[in-house]
Amino acid sequence: MEPIARNIIQTLQTQGLVSQRDLVDGSSVLFMGRQRNRFFVYKQLHGPSFFIKHAHEGEAGTVESVTLEAQIYKAVADNADFQHLQAVMPQLLHFDQDSATMTLLLIKDAEDLGTRARRLGQNSCDDAGQMGRIAAQYHILPQSAVDALAVDFPAKPHWIFRLEETPSPLPSLRGRSPASAALIDALRANPQIKHSLQWCRDNWVSDALIHGDFKLENFLTAPSEADPGHQTLRLIDWERADRGDPAWDVGCGFGAFVIHRVMQKSGDALGAALPEMRAFWTAYSASRSGCDSAFLDRCIAMMAARLLVAGYEYCFAQDDLPDLSLALMQLAETVISLEGQAEIAATLARPCKQAA
Repeated sequence: MEPIARNIIQTLQTQGLVSQRDLVDGSSVLFMGRQRNRFFVYKQLHGPSFFIKHAHEGEAGTVESVTLEAQIYKAVADNADFQHLQAVMPQLLHFDQDSATMTLLLIKDAEDLGTRARRLGQNSCDDAGQMGRIAAQYHILPQSAVDALAVDFPAKPHWIFRLEETPSPLPSLRGRSPASAALIDALRANPQIKHSLQWCRDNWVSDALIHGDFKLENFLTAPSEADPGHQTLRLIDWERADRGDPAWDVGCGFGAFVIHRVMQKSGDALGAALPEMRAFWTAYSASRSGCDSAFLDRCIAMMAARLLVAGYEYCFAQDDLPDLSLALMQLAETVISLEGQAEIAATLARPCKQAA
């Protein structure tokens, strides 16, 4: 830890972000963590604080994904087409191509919406509306602006829609744990689910910049700089961004509210999540043209797929299928039934005064 900490501090000094005086005044602290990448938080009592993400050399694809994330933040800062996103994305301060290390201005006093929802026991319709507006803000970027990024996007659907393709992700997916293998096998053996996933694959379009990992945990809520009494949202962690189907992000947004309710053991998780889903959809569809009934149907089918992905994620390191995974799979079946999809679409299409 000590050599790594020294390297990070030296990097901040080289970038001109901290001085020797900052380091010796006793009001700075450095935290280190590890997920897919290494990350560091450098906090100062006086002056700005920083979030540093460093691609882990032992993880395949991390250099490319961190580089992609930095390219998007740079476009937000430099490209006029992206500048309307500055208030809702992190601010890039420096990116080192050789080490794939990105330095961002730390969003102080922030809490992610997943943590907030668990703390309060519910999501806010106001937050849901903000999430919808943010998604629309980057989905409406013109193709020319996305092309100008000069990023070699994978431009392919999520793995949940590619189970039967060649090359197949099945060996890797089934190899995570016995529970993972059991869930993947159950999905492929279910005719209703298999048909819905294939329909999503057949109707997938790659015509927008998408976040790709749109969930409560990737939204930070923090006091507004202009109005400290007002909370604003930032959408972080863009390393899975792609040129893809905006219905996937919207479906993941719907799914985020349902997954939270399932985790809270709500009796009717789908029904309990509908107010937030309506607030999200009302704000999104008011901010982006082309949100007709066919697009909404695609978003709802994508939501069912997101529930299945969440069910798979809860199988990690498990021998037996968790109850939570089974519950999410059952909910996905309900969503993709003709009756379920029609009922959800009708509810979401009704005016939502709370999110207007």
